[in-house]
Amino acid sequence: MLVFLGGSCDPTTWRTDVVIPILQSKNVEFYNPQVKDWHSGLVVLEREAKKKADVLFFVIDGQTRAIGSIAEVAGYIGACRNVVLVVNDIADMTVIGGQVVTGSELKDLNRGRAYVRDLAHEFGVAVHTDIKTAAESIK
Repeated sequence: MLVFLGGSCDPTTWRTDVVIPILQSKNVEFYNPQVKDWHSGLVVLEREAKKKADVLFFVIDGQTRAIGSIAEVAGYIGACRNVVLVVNDIADMTVIGGQVVTGSELKDLNRGRAYVRDLAHEFGVAVHTDIKTAAESIK
């Protein structure tokens, strides 16, 4: 089994801190696209890993805007891929990329999260709020 670890990246550490140790304990192969020295040449490798993945594990957290990840996971849900999804809203006054997120931006970002949760429910994809619980659900 191959699990692709998609979703929120910098400054998150959920992959190395939580998910990878769980997958390793289960002897589950994974592809981690979050590398120290990312370059555009990795796009092809990531695309191939996504195609081959048995499970697409996506985290849409409250530490990043995650707009691209929301669009990407919505596509995979609509394509009926095997998605394990974690979605957390952004709290008011969260600092992302050096900017305080509040007001209409906060409302829009959290509305996008609500839409992807609704889509997931419509397609029978469970939506988790806890990354560890979601990772442990992978069989």
